[in-house]
Amino acid sequence: MGQPALSREQDGFVGAVSGLSLADIIQVKGGNRYSGCLAVEHAGNSGVIFFRDGDVVHAEQGQRDGEEAFYIIMGWAGGTFRSEPKILTTSRTIDQPTGFLILEALRRMDEAKQSIKPHVSNSSMEGTGMSDISTKLSVIPDIEQALLMTKDGVVIDDSSYQAELLAANGLFLAFFSKQVGSQFGIGEFKTATVHGNEHHLLLFDSKRHQLCVSARGSANANSLDSDIRRVLAQK
Repeated sequence: MGQPALSREQDGFVGAVSGLSLADIIQVKGGNRYSGCLAVEHAGNSGVIFFRDGDVVHAEQGQRDGEEAFYIIMGWAGGTFRSEPKILTTSRTIDQPTGFLILEALRRMDEAKQSIKPHVSNSSMEGTGMSDISTKLSVIPDIEQALLMTKDGVVIDDSSYQAELLAANGLFLAFFSKQVGSQFGIGEFKTATVHGNEHHLLLFDSKRHQLCVSARGSANANSLDSDIRRVLAQK
């Protein structure tokens, strides 16, 4: 493949856009209707994901191709990537929508994490998959999910694939907000909100962490912002 070797093992992906997970990068490519190849390398392994007008159409990793190769590449914990818009393919081994592929990849990653965890009693597992912040904010009726994550999108106290998907969306919103802030000279963002018909996405920034919240689209986003701040202020 000709990718540069990694000098050290690291979490997250670095390349043309730093600080994003591979799922975020693929979503960005899809939104930009990218055509070309995404070459990925991790710990001596390499793989390629091909796009056509924003759709993932083919993937190769070693002797594997198609969805199997795509899920293997998505399962890598970190690495480097390189965009190659001039490298195209006539092959089409993947027909699933990009959103489905990412969700399925996160589900498989979650299953893999669960399978290597030591067995514990049901009583000690109570509350697994829901962070303290999610529990605290659950008193607000319109909130569907809430999580705390690091600046590079690592979820704290929630290993579910739903949390990973929400974190990926939150990280993309953070990246987009930073780009807008830089372009218009308004500085770094403190809060960002995306209003949707079915769901709202709210992001709150602090020194070390980011709070990402998904809420019903029928709710008033401005009221949600106030309610979230009020609940978090309570001891």
